[in-house]
Amino acid sequence: MDYRVSYEHSLASAPDDFIAQVPEQVITDVPASVPRALLPEFLTDLIRERSPRIGRIRNLRIL
Repeated sequence: MDYRVSYEHSLASAPDDFIAQVPEQVITDVPASVPRALLPEFLTDLIRERSPRIGRIRNLRIL
């Protein structure tokens, strides 16, 4: 499944300084078997895995 999300993030080198707001990003190839309750955590882990320079993610919204 594909999900559109928005979020803010910091860099791994400065995890408390949120520097970027991502208004929309498409995350593809999410397994349909992921329970809805665990989806935000799963998407956050995927974003960090694909972009190792990202530190913390906040205000994740599924659009």
